Amino acid sequence: MWGGWVRRSVRLVIALTLAAAGLLIGAPASQAHAVLLFASPAIEGAVPTAPKAVSLVFDEPVQAAGARTVRLTASAGTAVAVGAAARSQGGRQLTVPVRGTLGPGVYTVEWQATAQDGDVMGGSYRFAVGSAAAGLSAGAAGGQQQVSGAGVTAVLRWVLFAAFALVLGGLVGERLAARHGIRAPRSWARGGAVGALAASLGLTVLIAGGGSLVEGVSSPSASALFGGRAGLLAVIGTAAWLVAAVALWRGWRPVAWAGLAAALVAEGLRAHPASASSVWGPVLTTVHLAAAAVWIGALVHIVRIGVAHRWGAGFRAALGSYARLALVLVIVVLFSGTLSGLLLVSPSELWDTGFGKVLVVKLSLVVAVCALALAARWRMVRSAPRSLVRVEASALVAVLAVTAWLSVTQPPRDAQAALPFAPPATGNAITVGGRADQIGIAATASAGQVVLRLTAPTTDLERGDSRSYEASLRLADAAGRARTVALRGCGDGCFYAPVAWKKGANLLTVRTAAKGWGGGAETLRVMWPVRPDAALLKQTVKAMRAVGTFTLHEQVASDTARSSVAPTKLQVTGDQFVDSEPYAKGSAPLSSRFTDAEGNTVLALGFPGERLALELTLDEQDRVVRETLVAPNHFIRRSFTYPEPEGDHGDGHDHEHDADSDGR
Repeated sequence: MWGGWVRRSVRLVIALTLAAAGLLIGAPASQAHAVLLFASPAIEGAVPTAPKAVSLVFDEPVQAAGARTVRLTASAGTAVAVGAAARSQGGRQLTVPVRGTLGPGVYTVEWQATAQDGDVMGGSYRFAVGSAAAGLSAGAAGGQQQVSGAGVTAVLRWVLFAAFALVLGGLVGERLAARHGIRAPRSWARGGAVGALAASLGLTVLIAGGGSLVEGVSSPSASALFGGRAGLLAVIGTAAWLVAAVALWRGWRPVAWAGLAAALVAEGLRAHPASASSVWGPVLTTVHLAAAAVWIGALVHIVRIGVAHRWGAGFRAALGSYARLALVLVIVVLFSGTLSGLLLVSPSELWDTGFGKVLVVKLSLVVAVCALALAARWRMVRSAPRSLVRVEASALVAVLAVTAWLSVTQPPRDAQAALPFAPPATGNAITVGGRADQIGIAATASAGQVVLRLTAPTTDLERGDSRSYEASLRLADAAGRARTVALRGCGDGCFYAPVAWKKGANLLTVRTAAKGWGGGAETLRVMWPVRPDAALLKQTVKAMRAVGTFTLHEQVASDTARSSVAPTKLQVTGDQFVDSEPYAKGSAPLSSRFTDAEGNTVLALGFPGERLALELTLDEQDRVVRETLVAPNHFIRRSFTYPEPEGDHGDGHDHEHDADSDGR
């Protein structure tokens, strides 16, 4: 009999190993708990003027925690009024308008958000307004964050997991005993269902209260509970346990099994692995939880049979039947648990991260339980292994406790993993552009960061992901000090890097490549600090519209290899020219001014959404004398020649003010 079970177990191990290989191939990295990636104003950063809103960017969709989403306080502890949080970017960005007045000083942001797994994440960081930046360090660190109410959450999850075991295992244990005609005590399934209902309700209240049971009861947030996936899953889980509890007390077993199935699926959709794989994650968690619950709960019921039968023949018969079932359950638990863990943490991170260490403790306990189970089965041949069985059951309860703590522990995350989208600009920003052969480059620089947007001249390539493009970045300051800057992907042809800007000219050397298109290197100039000047753009548009007919020399190319072609000479009016420009209405998303090496005023304009960057060199009358425009599919250089006012020359001839004598 045992030989048949061994052969079947070996076949099962081979099948599960093949399934494991299929699951792990291409398995994405997971963040599990939501992580705050960026904020605007920047974390530990400074802005010259009071922000109109506070934005938080996470690595996964989150749900606002009602009025507790953002709390803004001044250095003296005075609260600043803020509005309701709005979700964007697929739920990955929360934006809260600032209603109060922010004068110069240091402010603290305390935030809370509900992650997809139902845990309420919280943290805090500071930013400065005006010149009060002493003590703040620039950078893109995520500030301090943790699971709000982690201890309470872990206890409630332990109760919930134990209840799963008592209910599922108890029902299976009853069937095992009935199969052998053994008179057994009534299982603890009813009490377990009530305990699960209480724990599930507590977890739901935690979400409604932003990690606090007290606030969840006194002032629950309906938006936190019903506005997102985590809250809805918690409500569904609670309703499922209510159905199961009522059905068990009334003796409606089919209805009870339906409620248990719904509760299992809800837990599978909630747990960490679901963030790594939307299909395999929930499947693995559901299978793992069901198998572990039956393994533990049925053993508890067998121990109760042993106590009732004084560890006699009835107990040994029930234990033998359980042993055959447990062999399959152990294999399923080990494989599903290992695969779930590998979706969240790589083997190399087991000893280097807190999550990995807790996972190792859990796996060690499971291995120890397996050893105890094996010893008990061998001893069962000679006598009733009452002590070993009790220790085994106690160890399994400890496994549930470690599993509960694992559920509130942050899995490791790749610091260089691709971002879901480009982070928002922090403070004032400037966009500069260039072209490396056929690849357009638009770089948006703001406090502590730069975002590169690359575009090759085809819409098909633009619809690819950032892996269609390759980019590297080197930064040199005015003193000639240069260093390589690590880039992170942030979408289609998008790359992000943290940068500490130096005063004056910062030179960005961007080396790019894209499959099927010519690439190369291009050096961009970023003048720091940024000096916004929206008024100057309005004056320039007004000055250009006042110009009559003038001569425009235009050079258009889709790659820098062709930029030496002769420019086209055009006769246009000021109105005609302005109407063809993206800044025709006198505004641009990003507008700043600086002075170039020749002392000319240069207006830098950025349209990040369209991946457009322009530089306008102006004369004393705010007219454009040179323009460079970098667009996704072309590169344009223009020079402008204006007629001299009549009476400026006494020779009677018509003269023009030539801004660039060779037309370039």
